Amino acid sequence: MNIKHPSLHALLALALCAGSMTLAPQSHAADAIAFTPGSPWAQAVGQISKTDDYHEYTVHAVAGKTLKVNLISRNPNLYFRVLPPNSHKPLIDTMSSGETSWSTQASADTDYTVHVYADPSTLPSNEVSKFALQVGVF
Repeated sequence: MNIKHPSLHALLALALCAGSMTLAPQSHAADAIAFTPGSPWAQAVGQISKTDDYHEYTVHAVAGKTLKVNLISRNPNLYFRVLPPNSHKPLIDTMSSGETSWSTQASADTDYTVHVYADPSTLPSNEVSKFALQVGVF
């Protein structure tokens, strides 16, 4: 006689769900943009691929200063968005605007996140798109 226990099925389902959660891709750690003393500009060079389709940077802007971000790449399908602290609503998302440059005046000392990304469907599986992210605080 085959007796099925609902609690056994629930435990098996829970174990399968927990196992699949451990296989989820790990998030990237954001790289801090560092400025050399006396220079208001810094540049980060990176690359985007189908399997690594974004990179994040943090930049500190001082109240009253202008934050300017420029993305330079030969691939027109690379974009960036700028996020204020503790928010998922971008101040700019260049996928919708088509811009490669953006600036704002910081109203307070703030750490912004710059998310450089591509739509993975636009990247061939063997292609790597290089970029330069120029950031100025002046």
